[in-house]
Amino acid sequence: MTQKLKLSVFLLFISITISAQNLTPFSFDEPQNWVVKKGKAEVVEQGAYKGKALKLSPNTNLVLSFPVQSASRYNLTVWMRTESGADDMTVQTSNLGKNNISITTALATWTKFERILNITTNQNTVDLGVIFGNSQGNTFAWIDEVSIQRIGDYKEITYTGIPNALKREVKSDLGIEMQPDEKIQWMLDDKIGMFIHWGLYAGPAKGEWYMENQGVDPEEYRKLAYPISGDLYFDAKDFDAQKLVDLAKRIGARYMSLTTQHHDGYALFESKYINAFTAKQTHNRDFVKEYVEACREGGLKVGLYKTLINWRFPGYYDVTGTDCKPNKFGYTTASWHKENARLMKEELYCQTKELMTKYGKIDQLFWDGGWLGQQGSDADGAYFWESGKYMRNDNQWPVNPYFQDVEESTGKPLGLMGIVRKYQPDIVSNIRSGWVGDYTNEEGGGAVKGEIRGGVVEKCFTLAPGWGYTKMAEDSSKIMSLSAIKRIFADCIVRNMCFLVNVGPDRHGNIPENYEKRLLDFGDWVNNTSGAVYGTRGGPWQPVDGQYGFCYKDNVIYVYFLGEYTRDSFTMPPVNKGMKVLKAYNVYTKENINTSRKDQNIILNGINPIQGDLTIIAVELNKNVRPEI
Repeated sequence: MTQKLKLSVFLLFISITISAQNLTPFSFDEPQNWVVKKGKAEVVEQGAYKGKALKLSPNTNLVLSFPVQSASRYNLTVWMRTESGADDMTVQTSNLGKNNISITTALATWTKFERILNITTNQNTVDLGVIFGNSQGNTFAWIDEVSIQRIGDYKEITYTGIPNALKREVKSDLGIEMQPDEKIQWMLDDKIGMFIHWGLYAGPAKGEWYMENQGVDPEEYRKLAYPISGDLYFDAKDFDAQKLVDLAKRIGARYMSLTTQHHDGYALFESKYINAFTAKQTHNRDFVKEYVEACREGGLKVGLYKTLINWRFPGYYDVTGTDCKPNKFGYTTASWHKENARLMKEELYCQTKELMTKYGKIDQLFWDGGWLGQQGSDADGAYFWESGKYMRNDNQWPVNPYFQDVEESTGKPLGLMGIVRKYQPDIVSNIRSGWVGDYTNEEGGGAVKGEIRGGVVEKCFTLAPGWGYTKMAEDSSKIMSLSAIKRIFADCIVRNMCFLVNVGPDRHGNIPENYEKRLLDFGDWVNNTSGAVYGTRGGPWQPVDGQYGFCYKDNVIYVYFLGEYTRDSFTMPPVNKGMKVLKAYNVYTKENINTSRKDQNIILNGINPIQGDLTIIAVELNKNVRPEI
């Protein structure tokens, strides 16, 4: 049932400000209405970013409509956070057609997001939706400080042929330069990866944030690694890395990423650090070694996930020993926390070197959790972790020289990325360490909208609530539908993104049958449409949200109809002069498609798009679409 959430003084908790081009503000001083489509939302002070915020219960969907000036560009700013990093929430527009945008986050800290809103000549309102889906831990999400500012005029793109491709910007940050294009293009070629979240949290079956969500004492949590924990025991008896690799290949993945250690601090590999808590100690197994060997044998690229933070250390919440951040473990400010935080950092340095030196070539490193005390951004924590090339001599949390590594030519002690690049010069790393990253992530199961992405962007998501194993992964009704998976995938393909889909094995090492079946169904579809997947690039034209988008490879343009396009014919944007159609066909059914021509526009006839599902039409040309592919 639709209900309205009355806001007596809107700006007290979530300010929407429209500024004209001269930056003169116009504010909503009158009460505003959020239309609650589903679930429950309430205005609260506790947990707000500033003043009051809107708190969302699980399975809540609400919309706010507000006026805008037509033919304009606006900058949208919004602050969001989840209570648990196992959940995600999405803010998206729904009435801007091809210009719809989306923002999805799973960060359990207040995070600022910005997007450009392009308003066409026939639009004067924006419908802004907020979605918080299933929560495996009955946790909440918040939104605060929403604002928009007019930044200029908007003109529709007019194509006169194939536009130039976006260029990836190679930046330098903290003394480390991003990898050049030739070292990261494999991600855009391989397209699909399989993520594995697995650890002690599989025992309680309440997701990978179980320890923090419940405030479980580290000593109590350790019991999950031993038979004393009974039915919660992480026995790992069925873990078979080769089976996981086989599954990855069957779903179309060409690379994998394993959580070598999540925030609970339990490492799936052998470590020499004196205080480490590892699978080698508890099970006499190095699961990372087994995984890496299976990946290589199966011909897949090797990715490793590594957290920076570690809930086993109280100092994580109080790195200075003078200001303990809110936490569920009951920790309060204590001077000894500063040394405890230093030990946490020291373990990280030791284990980073171990992961980079013990397992041969590593292709990808997925950092996570660079923020301190679950507040601020990853970049805000870089001063503590020393995430860049070098360590500073005056850092307040020095790593013992025994666990340091140095640059051979200068003798300077290396920071985290300095160690990584020293031993893995070709590796690509993401943004979550506080360093700028070779590529970025869009995390969570929210819709993928907006323009073709610049740089290399990886969409990572899971099919059921929680990244680590939960009971909901056994229930087919709680697992993302095949059509929804395909839609997210297609929305990534046409925006030049990679696609990292997660599995969470149970405490024995098995993936739930229903979950695996959904993945295999997706893999069957990928296998039948592989020509429109691997080695392609998003474009050459911008997608129209929900309607269609494009990707291309060599001399073929693939038109993805996204389930909402209803016409039986389609006029493509103009190709370059001299380009001619050799043939067109349905990628899945192989049926030929008739084409006609009007100037530089190719018209596809009899496409018969499937409503609510994907239809892909290949258009082969007499010339390459772009010279670089």
